[in-house]
Amino acid sequence: MSKYGKLGTNNMTKMIQVNLETEGIDKHEAEEWVHEIANVYADMEVSDVDVSGKKISFRAGLSGMDDTTSEDIQQKIDEYITMNEAFQIKNISCS
Repeated sequence: MSKYGKLGTNNMTKMIQVNLETEGIDKHEAEEWVHEIANVYADMEVSDVDVSGKKISFRAGLSGMDDTTSEDIQQKIDEYITMNEAFQIKNISCS
């Protein structure tokens, strides 16, 4: 297990691409923010985190679930943002 909690996926987990557009971010802070999602939500997995300029992208899924929808992930991220608003998010897309 990484210092960030659960990373990667098992074969049963359907991963959804998440893209966040922000007002401006510190790369290290943004990476930690994403990885903390896996610590806050016991069933959440994240992988392929990339922070570039004002954009954050990563893949997210619910452990062992092969029927996760983009709406499921969007709901978790929206909820997480209300708990940990580390930066201003302009747009969220999950696909």
